[in-house]
Amino acid sequence: MAGYQKILYILTVSVFIAVFVITTNNNFNVILKPAINRVSRRSADRFLLSNKDAPVKGEGEMLGSSENRSLLPFSQSEEWHRHVNGCRTVKIGDTAHETFPAHKNSSVASSSNTKYFVDKLLTSRGHAKDVYGHRTVINNPLRSFSVVEPGGPNGCVERKRSTVVKTSRARGCHAAVNAGFFGSESGACMGNVVTDGKRIQDGGGIKNANFGIRKDGTIVVRYLSEMDVLREDNPFVQLVTGVIWLVRNGTVYVNESKAQDCAGLQEYGPMDKFVNVLSARVAVGHDDQGRVVLVQIDGNTEERGLSLWEFAEFLLSLGVVNAINLDGGGSVTFVLDGTVANYPADHW
Repeated sequence: MAGYQKILYILTVSVFIAVFVITTNNNFNVILKPAINRVSRRSADRFLLSNKDAPVKGEGEMLGSSENRSLLPFSQSEEWHRHVNGCRTVKIGDTAHETFPAHKNSSVASSSNTKYFVDKLLTSRGHAKDVYGHRTVINNPLRSFSVVEPGGPNGCVERKRSTVVKTSRARGCHAAVNAGFFGSESGACMGNVVTDGKRIQDGGGIKNANFGIRKDGTIVVRYLSEMDVLREDNPFVQLVTGVIWLVRNGTVYVNESKAQDCAGLQEYGPMDKFVNVLSARVAVGHDDQGRVVLVQIDGNTEERGLSLWEFAEFLLSLGVVNAINLDGGGSVTFVLDGTVANYPADHW
């Protein structure tokens, strides 16, 4: 319908979530896309903040951050999806999953709503801590949400490297944030990647949490066998892989997921350390209306931010029903209308 705006959310695989505005005169384009392979966690984010644009104003004072130690890489095989040490693969058969009908309402005027927040979280020890970042709620996600390769088409195959700002500006994005995992040295996209109905790569059945939307509009949050990804009767139109299923059916699922997820996709260290460390965070999930929800939290690895336990609890407070954890750390960058809206810790 005339005047309907579509927002693109780019998830990183080297993916990032970006939101861009497109008028209805354009052909259908999704909005959440795994889009950027970063030159490195530090150098790319330095580039992001070297742009002339200052962080945009939000619904609260934007808080700065000092440099932090980025998530240091573990060595990984080039053929990561076939040879991840100690990771279980599932070729065929049922795996843990949740499905939910995606929001669909043609009368909704806007594609999404993004808010900057400063909030308080009561920790398990009874201490209140500040939490600040951005939350984006996406209406009609089947037509407004996409997963994009880093740097555009063939980004995974060619191992392109691009920043959130650069990619979001090139696509006229309204909002964008990093999302999927990638090899910091090889530049390889990690996990399953499907964008706008095109299967870019499958993860070979490596057991990690996934978030996707099928052709019939069903939101899927689950561990996927290889056959789940390859099925053609109701294929995925958008799909991205994370590490740790944070919220499952309205409950914290970190402990159960920690025992199942492959640690090889993330580069910080052993799974317990990855789960417990304070850091900047990004998640993708959905609410009880079937709207896709993106949440970005600022932080400084090992100094401030949220552990994944705390992140899951915070997502529950926002009304999220299912959610997975995406690529976090000092390079987390949220972009609005081509301008960095948060303060990535790795900005110097």
